[in-house]
Amino acid sequence: MTILFSYAFRPLFLVATLYALAVVPLWAAAWLGYLPMPTSLGTPSWWHAHEMIHGFAGAAIGGFALTAVAAWTKRPPVAGTLLMMLSALWVMARVLFALPFPVLLAPAIAADLGYGALLFVLMSREVISVRSQRNYKVLLILGLLPLSNAFFFLGMTRNAPWTTTALYAGFWLLVMLINLIGGRLIPGFTRNWLKRQLAEQKREPATLPPVFDRFDLLTTCLMVAFAILHLLGAPSRWLAVIGLITSVLLFIRLTRWQGMHTGSEPLVWVLHVAFSWLPLGFLLLASAAAGLLPQTAGIHALTSGAITTMIIAIAGRAALGHTGRALESHPVLTAAYVLITVAAICRVAATIGPGGRPLLAASAMAWFLGFVCFAWRYIPILTQAKAERPGSLPTV
Repeated sequence: MTILFSYAFRPLFLVATLYALAVVPLWAAAWLGYLPMPTSLGTPSWWHAHEMIHGFAGAAIGGFALTAVAAWTKRPPVAGTLLMMLSALWVMARVLFALPFPVLLAPAIAADLGYGALLFVLMSREVISVRSQRNYKVLLILGLLPLSNAFFFLGMTRNAPWTTTALYAGFWLLVMLINLIGGRLIPGFTRNWLKRQLAEQKREPATLPPVFDRFDLLTTCLMVAFAILHLLGAPSRWLAVIGLITSVLLFIRLTRWQGMHTGSEPLVWVLHVAFSWLPLGFLLLASAAAGLLPQTAGIHALTSGAITTMIIAIAGRAALGHTGRALESHPVLTAAYVLITVAAICRVAATIGPGGRPLLAASAMAWFLGFVCFAWRYIPILTQAKAERPGSLPTV
């Protein structure tokens, strides 16, 4: 128990992994008609969206944020009783939402909002105590997430027309967090890896990923603009144009990070694969605004693709670094990366063309097998003591 609650990544990555193993296969089975649809959160679609945004992703974000903040601020990690309370709130919310008793809805909502609020308070304490202004943007997103969740619950209980918009607000906050964290970690990790490779091969320095500059800022601003216009229900032609421009800039941004040279290291190339879903997602959303595709194609490119792949990419790397293990992939972990990518491709394809049912089933199966691989490799790492042999330093 002491080991499990010694660092936030241990319990929160663990519950996120276990939840992922159950929630998507059960949802797919219900969608295909083999199980009853979940209705504890108003409609089945609302339940699915909420539990992926504030359930699965919410736990993973908490594990990453509270782990990373210790490195950002050089303070001791959040551990012990507070971490137990945070994890218990998340688990309590998931269990109560799953039970078919309306009387449990209020305590489930309280636990879910309590998790988001406590995560924000703990992060604020750590970041503000050292005045880490660079990370105030992370605090802003973590503060808005439980607020969007509260608006969803308010709308759900009142059957308000803006309930779905509240869910989309949570979705866009996750996309912005992926862009923010990915924009920091991917070029940095890639730059360090390329430097080591060049040094070992005694080659002249090649073009390395640039640091954050005005181009990155412009791309991020366009992403925010698109998200706001989407939430406000702006005219389709605006969304189509801004979405297309944003997609092109995101693709250029990704190519500047030299991911094509990282094919020999899965821990690095998977980060580029995860980020590549962002330009594709915006392209699909722009196409949807132009009436060419359903909007769900772009939504699932960003959720099943960008968010999920980035979660397992960062969770795997953080767990290795913070348990004293070398930052090296494993065939089972690489298989998890491939399977999650296949799941995302099938899920997006299921919304576009014929064969939606078998593609949805294939996506759920690939997702399940991907997280089986991830769990097989990482549950022992998350629950056991730090490795005694020297390994890589934490790199989150």
